[in-house]
Amino acid sequence: MMSLAYGTFHELGMDVVSTLVFGIVSIILMVLGFKAFDMITPELNVEKELAEKHNIAVAIVIAAVILGISVIVAHIVSTPSLPPGP
Repeated sequence: MMSLAYGTFHELGMDVVSTLVFGIVSIILMVLGFKAFDMITPELNVEKELAEKHNIAVAIVIAAVILGISVIVAHIVSTPSLPPGP
């Protein structure tokens, strides 16, 4: 009985660590993706457009970019690794 409980808690601990690692990796990939978008569009000053001009169109575009990047990151993180070769 003790080994069953230890195994269950050990698996739970590994799941928590795995979740934290994949969460941190996902956040880093999201930031990198947004920074890449920011570098691709140097003429668009997002902070100025949103804070000073209250440009709703820019807000919608940024939201779409963030959602698109998050779908890609979710697919990358959730894809299982390849099994070892023969």
